[in-house]
Amino acid sequence: MGDNGRVSDTDRPEDRPAAPAATPAPSAVSSADEVTIRRAPKFGVFIVGGAVLGFLATLLVVTLTMDIDRGDQQDADFGTLVGYFSLWGVTIGAFVGAVVAIVLDRVFARRAARLTAERVEVEPAEETVDGEVEEHGDAGGPAGRTDR
Repeated sequence: MGDNGRVSDTDRPEDRPAAPAATPAPSAVSSADEVTIRRAPKFGVFIVGGAVLGFLATLLVVTLTMDIDRGDQQDADFGTLVGYFSLWGVTIGAFVGAVVAIVLDRVFARRAARLTAERVEVEPAEETVDGEVEEHGDAGGPAGRTDR
């Protein structure tokens, strides 16, 4: 109990252990760098997305035009038409996706913000050891230890 009759959880100064020796502080070097922060589209996602949309557009067009009378031409089955025209649809869709990604990249580049960032490099302080230092050569490895 403390002097005022309440319970205290703090130690008295004479009950505390002695403070350890002061360790040297690590040295830090800082420098200011100017950086650009901006958003950038992932080109692969746009290209693959465009290719998928091109395939779906091809599938829709072939489905809607299957019943058109083509005169005396041979009738091709659905799979053949989708396979042939999807070559065009996927290619054009991937190209459109890439163009959209390039346009978005240019728009985001204009909206980029330039900021100043502080780079801090911390070098750890050298450790000091009180007392003698034992040298462990090749013979002092785990097999040669006798203090176990």
